[in-house]
Amino acid sequence: MRSSFLFFLLVMVTVIAVSGSCLAQTANYDVTIIADGKALDLSQGIPASTKTIELTGQRTQKDLQQDSQLKPDVLIQKATLTLARDTKKICAINWPGKASIANLFKEAKVGDRLMIQFEDVELQTKQGQTQKIDDSKLVQLTIKE
Repeated sequence: MRSSFLFFLLVMVTVIAVSGSCLAQTANYDVTIIADGKALDLSQGIPASTKTIELTGQRTQKDLQQDSQLKPDVLIQKATLTLARDTKKICAINWPGKASIANLFKEAKVGDRLMIQFEDVELQTKQGQTQKIDDSKLVQLTIKE
């Protein structure tokens, strides 16, 4: 009787551990930044005249092959956009989706950096359930003319 209870307890602990690991996981994803309706080449920087941005994410091909039960799009719920000059933070805004960054860029000068810290990112299963990604990503763009 006691051994069957211990076996049941062990099974329950295993189930809880496995289901808990599905709630937060890591994923490799690429970010696309759309500035004023045009996708940016991240290595080329972002124009100082930018008024709006949209942030999207897609799982990498390797990540898609590892888990086909998850949709390819990554849901970016929140990010912090920080304008920096040299080592000084000029200003920052929280990004809740497609948003205006005109106020942030009022102070921007060519050569400044826009740092985007992705803070709340989720994966979605093909059944519609969401799973939080437990690692954050930082993208830095140079402000150009």
